[in-house]
Amino acid sequence: MFVSFRRIQEGLDTAGAPCGRRIFPFVASKWLVQKPWLIILIIALFVRLPGLASRPLWYDEAFAVLFSSKGPSAMLYGTLAVEGNVAADVHPLAYYTLLWLWGCIFGTSPLAVRSLSLLMGLGVIMLGFILAKRMFCAQTAILAGWILALSPFQVHYAQEVRMYGLLAILLLAATLVYWEALQGAAVLPWLAFGLLAAAAQYTHNLACLYLLALCLTPIILRRWRALAQTFLAGLLAVMIYLPWLLRLPSQVARVQWAYWISTPGLTALVRTLLVFVSGMPVPLGAMPQVLYKAFLACLLFVTILVIVIAAWATVRAVCEEDVFGRRAAWLAYLASGPVLLMFLISQWQPIYLDRAMLPAGAVFCLWLAWALRGTHLPRRMLITGMLGLAMAFTFGLFGFFTYSGFPYAPYKDLDSYLDQQLMDGEVILHSNKVTALPAIYYDQGLDHHYLADPPGTGSDTLALATQQVLGLLADKDVATVCGDAEGVWFVIFPREVEDYRSFGVEEHPALSWLQAQFKIAEIRSFGELKLYHFVH
Repeated sequence: MFVSFRRIQEGLDTAGAPCGRRIFPFVASKWLVQKPWLIILIIALFVRLPGLASRPLWYDEAFAVLFSSKGPSAMLYGTLAVEGNVAADVHPLAYYTLLWLWGCIFGTSPLAVRSLSLLMGLGVIMLGFILAKRMFCAQTAILAGWILALSPFQVHYAQEVRMYGLLAILLLAATLVYWEALQGAAVLPWLAFGLLAAAAQYTHNLACLYLLALCLTPIILRRWRALAQTFLAGLLAVMIYLPWLLRLPSQVARVQWAYWISTPGLTALVRTLLVFVSGMPVPLGAMPQVLYKAFLACLLFVTILVIVIAAWATVRAVCEEDVFGRRAAWLAYLASGPVLLMFLISQWQPIYLDRAMLPAGAVFCLWLAWALRGTHLPRRMLITGMLGLAMAFTFGLFGFFTYSGFPYAPYKDLDSYLDQQLMDGEVILHSNKVTALPAIYYDQGLDHHYLADPPGTGSDTLALATQQVLGLLADKDVATVCGDAEGVWFVIFPREVEDYRSFGVEEHPALSWLQAQFKIAEIRSFGELKLYHFVH
């Protein structure tokens, strides 16, 4: 029924080597058997192209481009400068440095900078394909490739100018070489694992959660020789990471001092399940509340159904002492272990971040691919799982491609309008950095001002040292910027007004001051953004 362990270890099995019920007749084509990954990558590319250039960059993306353009030396200062034992920023610099090099070659247009993430997303698919083929068979690898290609979670971060795509490709590569090392290979896979683990840590500090789960594998499997080898490879990774590790306490202090992440409850775990299967659900503003709740309930039901079916197939295979079932259980562990670790740690120090689990989400796709190959599933259950996954992917991709609300906004149109309307003596003021940095990215010729975040609050994430590197210092209060102005163009997301009201402040302080000193000449909307023109 299955290919031999040796053929799987060497990754030599083909579609002609049976590994379960065939559910895709087209793999009979000789060309597709030889090059199935090429078709998958082409389709994945087309799925990821819509919105690549047309969707506006939001704050995090604009920050990444503006910050990386300053070069490695400036970025080091803007990240590691310490004030009161607190570092300026929380992220290592591997991705920003890579983005700087990429920008030097290809420029910093939205299409250029997002193309780097696109290539990383395609790399994740290819690595997932190879890992599934090494662990199972070619047909499982093909299905895994398709699931990764169409997964809304993976599609989203293959279009975003952030470090999560690089994190996913490094940790998936680390998983692949670790799997090879466990099969009794020579020193090279262990060496590669140490290097990849260090690179992942230089990409995002939360890489340690996935790596810890991966390194606990020998203990779970009682492979004591592998435990010693894992320890040595991990020691290599720590030695390479040591220069940054010495700085890590000040970055942790930054998170403790002021950061927007709150302590997660059990609903966070449910949300992560939704994210793994369908990506981020359609936001509330996109539909009436009643329909939104019904939609979420339906999506949650489909998500749980797919996971239960995959878990049932895994448990059945393990009980039958199927070697492939044990491998699938290992993938399920790698998909869930880092999430649970992050959840537990967040009860002490909130660090719960769905997007940091993109590598675990990729492994989750491989686990689903094995389960939905149908070897251990009745036909009706197999069809139900496939249809459920297809439905979740359809809703998730539709929600992603059609959403244009917060934090997205047509900043280029905003800048164009301001450039035409701005008069001498007038000031452009943003309520905070969230709208200012994207607007500055699209037109650095305009003189944008923005108000500083309240010190020590969850939104106070742009430190003075980082502002200095960017050359964009925040203004302490609205009076300092607008006291002598002939007019003010004020930019704000209305939800910020609602946030103040939720804290018992009926009027936004800046809006209140401007309304007292000026009169409103015009209010214009740019997506969800509001632009107020105040004049004397």
